[in-house]
Amino acid sequence: MKAKNLAIMLTDIKGFTDKTSRKSRDQIKEMLNKHNDLVLPVIEKFHGKVIKTIGDAFLVTFESSTDAVLCGVSIQEVLLAFNKDKAHDDRIDIRIAINAGEVSINETGDIFGEAVNITSRIEGIAEAGEVFFTESVYLSMNRNEVPSSEIGYRQFKGIPDKIKVYKVLHEDPVTAENPAEAAAAAQEPQAEKPAADPGSTGARPEGTAEAEALDGLNKMGKMGGLAGMITGLLGKMGINDIDIDEDNGKGRQKVKIQNGEIHVVDKNQEIRIGKDGIRIRKTKPDGEPPKA
Repeated sequence: MKAKNLAIMLTDIKGFTDKTSRKSRDQIKEMLNKHNDLVLPVIEKFHGKVIKTIGDAFLVTFESSTDAVLCGVSIQEVLLAFNKDKAHDDRIDIRIAINAGEVSINETGDIFGEAVNITSRIEGIAEAGEVFFTESVYLSMNRNEVPSSEIGYRQFKGIPDKIKVYKVLHEDPVTAENPAEAAAAAQEPQAEKPAADPGSTGARPEGTAEAEALDGLNKMGKMGGLAGMITGLLGKMGINDIDIDEDNGKGRQKVKIQNGEIHVVDKNQEIRIGKDGIRIRKTKPDGEPPKA
C-alpha cells in the first residue's frame, strides 16, 4: 500500500433519500443517470479521478487543490442551470466537501486515512449548492482564482483536532448600491432601485457593514418581531443556530441564523447578512428562496 498527498472531494445529493421515496425505480435510475451525465464531465475537465461511486455520492481525488475547488464551483454552476424551474423532487442539489492530505492507496486504487475521514465529516455540514473545504486546501490552492470565506473551526467526531473550514464565496451582484440601503429598499415594493453599474463587481464597500446592516434591519422591524430579534443577535453571529418560520399577520417570514450568517426570507426577497456584507435575491412566488 502506497501513500500520496492528494486533494479529496466528496459529493452527494442532499435530500436524496427523501426524494427517492416518492419515485419509482425507473425514475430513480433516470435521476442518477442525469446526475452522472452532469457531474462526471466536469470532474474529467479538471483532471479528477473518480475513486468510487457510493449511491448518489462520488469520491474523487485531484493532484491539485486549485483544480479540486474549481471543479466544485463548476459542478455547482452546472447544477444551478439544470435546476432552474425544476420541481422540488426533480432538482439535483449537491453538497461538496474538499480536503487535502496524505492518503493510503491500496492495490485496487481505493483510498483510506484520516484525510478521507475529515472530508466525509466536512461533507456532513456542507449546504446544498455550496463548496466547503478545509484549511489544508485553503493553504495549498491558488486563492486568487477562487474567492472564499472562513466559516470557522469545527470539532468532528473521531477527529482529535478542530478543523478550520472555509467555503467558496458566491458573488451576487444584484445591485451596485450600498448594501444596507438595498436591504431597507427591499422592504418598500413601490420604490424603484437604481440600476446596477455594469462595471460593478458587487464587492463589499468600505466601512462597517455590520453597523449598516443593523440600520437596515431596524427599518425591517415594521414587518414584525423577527427582525427585531435578529438585530438583538447581530453581535452574536455564529454563536447560536436559530431556525424560525412565522406568520406575523402581514405575510410569512423566515429567519435562520447559522454558521455566522443571517438569512431573512419574506414573500419578495431573501436577504443574507454576514461578515462579507449583504446579498439580496428575489424569492419565488411561494416565498421560497432560490437555491444557490
